[in-house]
Amino acid sequence: MKYLAMINTLPLNALEFLRFAEIRSIADEYLPLLKDTLKLTEKLSKKFNRQERHALIHYLEILPKIREKFCLQEVDLICDRLAYEQATARDISEYKAKLWQSGAKIADLCCGMGGDSFWLPAGIVASGADIAPERILMFNENMERLGLPHRAVLKNALEVEGGDFFCIDPARREGLNPDFESILELSKRFCGGMIKLPPAFPESEIPKESDVLYLGNANDCRECLMLSGVFGKGMIRAAAICKSETFEWQCEKDELQNISLEAKNLGAFILEPNPVLVRSHLFLNEAKKLGFWQIDSTLAYVSCENLPPKYGGFAAYRVIEQSSLSTNSVKTMLKKHNAGKITIKKRGVEVVPEAEIRRLAPKGEKEYILFYTRISGEKRAILATPFGKCPSGML
Repeated sequence: MKYLAMINTLPLNALEFLRFAEIRSIADEYLPLLKDTLKLTEKLSKKFNRQERHALIHYLEILPKIREKFCLQEVDLICDRLAYEQATARDISEYKAKLWQSGAKIADLCCGMGGDSFWLPAGIVASGADIAPERILMFNENMERLGLPHRAVLKNALEVEGGDFFCIDPARREGLNPDFESILELSKRFCGGMIKLPPAFPESEIPKESDVLYLGNANDCRECLMLSGVFGKGMIRAAAICKSETFEWQCEKDELQNISLEAKNLGAFILEPNPVLVRSHLFLNEAKKLGFWQIDSTLAYVSCENLPPKYGGFAAYRVIEQSSLSTNSVKTMLKKHNAGKITIKKRGVEVVPEAEIRRLAPKGEKEYILFYTRISGEKRAILATPFGKCPSGML
């Protein structure tokens, strides 16, 4: 819907309307018409006024994504686009829920639509707080729909009294709000807490005694979590939450800072660490254990001559050949190996993979991975094939 594309929030009266609307039957009737703006608007106009139509179209556009993000097909949660985008997805929320102590009482600060409290184990109760009445409506309505005891009140997170534990999900679009210093002061009122941060948040600003936990899956690092108080042991941690299993790694901060890998030429295999291992720099610790080396001291690609029996957290590729990045050299290499379908992976080289594939236009029959990267500072193209079954924590 082009005329609604820039609307990310809904006012309180629109949310109140959605709260009492027969969402399930409305979705069944109107979702199939989303691609036909004219027909959808015409049909909605027979039952709903202009404001109601705008609220419904906004909500119907994100409803399939809401169901997917929270893995809910029988309960339709109430939110707007911004609240949906900011909420913690079900897989990460469930993982974090297991970190709380049994019977804990949690202050869910900047609670939004409630994503961090949806999957708390029975016996753990959350009390939400947010400065936006729209978010309070979402939180409380969603808890009602899920049959959960958690409730939220309209209150500034920084004015909440201390207690057992807290979690906070500050706004991140224009810097942290509340700011990080204020959150650190807030954390002193509680025994322990979880502070959601952007994955690229500087570790140097996080207190040394706190843990830093990077959360993601086989494809992305999606969240950085600072664990304060009783949760902090001075560790760097990472977890890849994959479809069938969760993989975890950790190392003491001081130890990780002193780890360095040898950087030398490419071996028989090139290995790509899981994104959470890259973001946390824990790939250095894991690679050292496995006898891998870096092909460039500034990049997260590692290499070896012989693969160990297990290499969890790394995707391995057998090297076929390498060349310079000149167009003629790369095309010659692709033609030599009958390359047709290629996937480009890049680190340390500025290139748009889709445009580069069109430019190279390989015409062969075989499928390869083409790495654009650096080896000891020199830009190189590496032709490779995936090796074996994908290991733990990688697709």
